[in-house]
Amino acid sequence: MSFTASIVGGSGYTGGELLRLLHGHPEAEIGQVSSRKLAGQPIHAVHPNLRGHVGRDFCTPDQIDPCDVLFLCMPHGRSAAEIDRWRAVATLVIDLSADFRLHDPALYESWYGAPHAAPAALADAVYGLPEVSRERLPGASLVSGVGCNATAMTLALLPLARVGLVRRAIADIKVGSSEAGAEPGPGSHHPVRAPHAPTAPPATATSPK
Repeated sequence: MSFTASIVGGSGYTGGELLRLLHGHPEAEIGQVSSRKLAGQPIHAVHPNLRGHVGRDFCTPDQIDPCDVLFLCMPHGRSAAEIDRWRAVATLVIDLSADFRLHDPALYESWYGAPHAAPAALADAVYGLPEVSRERLPGASLVSGVGCNATAMTLALLPLARVGLVRRAIADIKVGSSEAGAEPGPGSHHPVRAPHAPTAPPATATSPK
């Protein structure tokens, strides 16, 4: 059975990888891909690896039509603020931000420093890691993306936690600056974060002995 999948915020790293995966999916038809900044420009302008494979232009978010699956690739906090709008567009919404990973609004606020914008929707969200939620994923209408760091640590610790050998764990994760996304920020832009080699002290002239 084929399905149509569209993407909100398709100009970043996750959007580009989604497009690559959807292009290779035998049952997926790529619908619309939005970008506020690049609307009207070809997708391959920002994802050159898709040249000749995805022959579409970016649209604006307001131009997204009803579809079977809608991926939200937006910054943390924005998906929750707009979730009712996007759930009305698609049968299944898959949010790749952190907005629906935690079911407890108080826990969300303690970690992210702000109240959740759509606490009622948290009860519907299914954590999108098959090893954790395989039985709940079929038929779900809202699925939360799980994040790369969370996936790595969950899969590593889950077997131990299930037999009661882990009560509390601290994960010390070393990541590259690309994890901060394609949009540079004061604390995430690669030239700012990248370490610089120490500057050698200037050479000094010495008098012959």
